[in-house]
Amino acid sequence: MSEPVMPPTPDSVPLLGHTRAFSRDPFGALERWADHGNIVQLEFPGETLYLVSDPALIETILHDVENQFTIAEQQRQTFADVEDHAVTITVGNRWRRLRTALHPAFTRNTIDQYADGMVEQTIIRIDTWDDGEEIDLHREMRLLTLHILAETLLGVEIGGDEDVVLDATDALVDRADPRRFGQLLPDWIPTPTDRRFQREVATLDSYVDRCLSVRREGPRGDDACSVLLDAYDRDELTMEEVRHNLVALLLAGSDTSALGLTYCWYLLSDHPDVYSALIAEYDEHVESGRPTVESREHLSGLRNVVAEALRLYPPTWNTMRQTTQPVTLGGYRLPEGAELMLPQWVLHRDNRFWESPTEFRPSRWEGERDRPEYAYFPFSGGPRHCIGMHFARLELHLALATMVGRVTLDVSVEKPLSFAPTLSLRPEVEISAVVQHR
Repeated sequence: MSEPVMPPTPDSVPLLGHTRAFSRDPFGALERWADHGNIVQLEFPGETLYLVSDPALIETILHDVENQFTIAEQQRQTFADVEDHAVTITVGNRWRRLRTALHPAFTRNTIDQYADGMVEQTIIRIDTWDDGEEIDLHREMRLLTLHILAETLLGVEIGGDEDVVLDATDALVDRADPRRFGQLLPDWIPTPTDRRFQREVATLDSYVDRCLSVRREGPRGDDACSVLLDAYDRDELTMEEVRHNLVALLLAGSDTSALGLTYCWYLLSDHPDVYSALIAEYDEHVESGRPTVESREHLSGLRNVVAEALRLYPPTWNTMRQTTQPVTLGGYRLPEGAELMLPQWVLHRDNRFWESPTEFRPSRWEGERDRPEYAYFPFSGGPRHCIGMHFARLELHLALATMVGRVTLDVSVEKPLSFAPTLSLRPEVEISAVVQHR
C-alpha cells in the first residue's frame, strides 16, 4: 500500500518550526508559504496547521456538504469564557437553532430599517469633532460603529459605557495574538493577559445583564436583542445563549466595521483623485445631506471603494476550520482534527486572480469579474458566513457616505502600516486624521 501523499512543508527552524518567520513578518510569511502550493503544512510548537490558498478548495471546506469540516478548536479556545453559547462557536443542531433564532433581526428588510439610525449616529459622531482637530481615527471609528450597533441591533443607549465594550474587545484581541508571551504555557498557568481578559469580560457580562434587565421590561421590536428575548420567552433559548450572542455582536460587530472604515479613510487620503470622485458622486446623488438605502444604489464609486478596502485590508484576515475525519483535499491526505487556515489576506492579494494585487484600484469592481468566488470572501462563506454581512455592508456604505459628505479627513501614519495577526487585522501603528468640516 502506498504512503499517503502529504502537503509540502516550507523551510523551517528545528524545534521552533515556522514560528520565527511568522513572528517576524506574519502576513509576508503567509504569502511566501502559499507559493509552495495550494495546501502547505506548517509546523508550530505543539501544533500543525495546513494553509489552504485555492478558492475551489476553500469553497469545498466552507460549504461542506459531507460534514467533513467544523470550526477549529483554536477558534473555540479563543472565544472560551466569552462566547461559549453564541452562534460564533457552537456547532450542529445547537448552531442551527441559534442561527434560526437570530435570523429575523438580519433579513434585508429588517436591516434596511436601520439605515436612518446608522446615518444619525454618524452625524452625531461627526458633530463631536472640531475643525482642525486631530483625531485617533481607529478609536473614533470604533466609537461610531459601537454607537450604531447599540442603537440599531441592541436598542440600548451606550453613552458613557463605551469603554466597557472597547476594553473587553482589546483584551480578547490581545489574548488571541499568537505572538504574545504565555501562548505556549499550559492553560492552568494564568498570565497578566489572561487575568486582564477575565476581568474585562466579567465587566462586560455585568453590563449586558443590566441592558437585558432594561430591555425585558420595555417594548420589543425587530432588533437583535428583542428577537433573542422573544425566543427566550418561547423557551427556545436559554438566558446564557441570549447573553453570549449579544456579547458576540458587541465584540465582533463594532470591531470589524470600525477597521473597515479606518482602512477606507487611510486609502482615500492616499488617493485624492478617488476621494474627489466620491465627493462629486455624493453631491450629485445625496439629497438633504443624508444618504439613504435608495441613494446608496447610485453611489457605485463609494461601494467600489469599500469593496476594494475589504480586499486589501480584510478585517477578518483568516478563517479557521478543522477536519472531523481523515479527508483527501487537493490530492493530499489530511488526518482527523487537522486545523486549516483559509487566509483572506492571501487570497485577496493573489496575482492569479488580481491584476496588480497590492494596488488600490476601486475601478476593478466595475463590470463583469472573471475570478473564482472564493478569491474574495471578506465575510467568510457557506452556511456559517457572517450573519451580520448585510448589516455591515450597509453600515460601511452609509457611514462612509455621511462622512464624505460632511467632513474632510487628512489621514497620517508616522510609521509604515503594519498589522497584528490576531482576531482582526488591527493596525500596530496609530492612524490619525485632521478634521475639516465641509
